[in-house]
Amino acid sequence: MKLENGKYLGENSRTFHKDGLIISKTTYQEKVFEGWHFHENNHLSFILEGGNREYRKNGDSAVIPGNIMLYHSGEWHRNNNTQHPSQNINLEIEDSFLTHYEASFPAGPYNELKTFQTHAPLTAIKIYHDCQVADQHSTLSIHQQLLALLQTTQETRQSEKQLFAGRTLNVVELLHDRWNENISLKELSAVTELHPVTVSRHFAAYFNCSLGEYMRKIRVGKALSLVRQTDDSLTDIAYECGFFDQSHFTRTFREQTGFLPKDFRKL
Repeated sequence: MKLENGKYLGENSRTFHKDGLIISKTTYQEKVFEGWHFHENNHLSFILEGGNREYRKNGDSAVIPGNIMLYHSGEWHRNNNTQHPSQNINLEIEDSFLTHYEASFPAGPYNELKTFQTHAPLTAIKIYHDCQVADQHSTLSIHQQLLALLQTTQETRQSEKQLFAGRTLNVVELLHDRWNENISLKELSAVTELHPVTVSRHFAAYFNCSLGEYMRKIRVGKALSLVRQTDDSLTDIAYECGFFDQSHFTRTFREQTGFLPKDFRKL
């Protein structure tokens, strides 16, 4: 069986389909097809709950919660003894995404990619969280994190790190000057004169957060003085600082500061 774009054997809940990425959650509530099958696109599956026993051409292994599974396009596999319920987060990558960024999908058996296995589970969760946030920075953040993850299997050159470190001021100036705009990785690439994959690979390590998180910090920073020093309503402040609504603003403000905006105003 061939499974095409966004198709899985369980019940699919599509979260994000844009720019060559399909990010979804699949739930298995009952027995499904257990024969050999493959997927049209490269994809990663993070096991949230349940699990199964998976067979590939080189053998079989137990799949348990916390595992991240890597599947190459056209790679045959089959699963049985699935626990119900089981849930996976799927990050499906079309060729157009890889071509756009001149990136590549990790080669080799997934269980031998130790560095990848270390970083991938947390990155998958953060990417899925960005899908849930769904603000104007989510797409940029998803692209940056996924590109960084795909390159963890490649050797990082010290000179590359130094080049990025020497150009972080350019990144900071661009992000702060255009905090209320949709910035692309191509623009960050241009201002640093580095490949988009290089920018993606080193941003989180240098700034200790994703691009989306960094942009949300800037927005919350803009809101701090408005909350404390004006009598503007929180709804007005939310819109002025680029949030979709007060609920989105309140949630992000609390994530960044530990306070609800109304409580921060009373300090």
